[in-house]
Amino acid sequence: MIIVSIFGMDYYEAISKTKKLHKPLLEAYGIKDEELEFFAPESFIIHNGFEQTSFRLNIRVEAPLQYQDKEKEVKEILLEGLKDVAIHFRILFTYFDPAHEYLSLDDTYPLYMNDSNTVKAETEEEADEKEEEQNREEEQEEPYMGDIISEFDEYIQAHPNASSEEVYKALTGIREKVTAEHHETKDEEEEAEDDDSSDDNNN
Repeated sequence: MIIVSIFGMDYYEAISKTKKLHKPLLEAYGIKDEELEFFAPESFIIHNGFEQTSFRLNIRVEAPLQYQDKEKEVKEILLEGLKDVAIHFRILFTYFDPAHEYLSLDDTYPLYMNDSNTVKAETEEEADEKEEEQNREEEQEEPYMGDIISEFDEYIQAHPNASSEEVYKALTGIREKVTAEHHETKDEEEEAEDDDSSDDNNN
């Protein structure tokens, strides 16, 4: 395995950046897709009490000893792919004897999660946009101010022994029915207004 660790970089940005680096590094090393991983922890680079994130970037590449001759080529790929992430870079290559590397893999699962076997989670930005849209819809939604008490009273009179659960269910049903009727009437009124407006424009 070859592991590229990136310290001092926003880990959401690291996802998109490492995706672009993946193929060039595979080609440079001449390895299979499953032999390369990236590690991007939530981390900060600090110097003399000042955070250096987005100013300095530390990168560590762990690779089997036989790939040592690829070092300069890989260094250039990393610098080019991450040049807009920071100003200053430190890249450290460390090598190991593969005889001391151990992998434990479960054959009942895919080797890696990908688009075909993973449910896509909403990003924080997408979730915020969705919440804003819902808030706008709720603000624009005209609440029904009509009277549903009369229907509820009729239900109580017809079912004097109804349980609290049955009463609640009935009230919910009445509210949904009356609200739906209100919106249906409102939609018809809006359509009529649109038709009148269209007729006026034609005249």
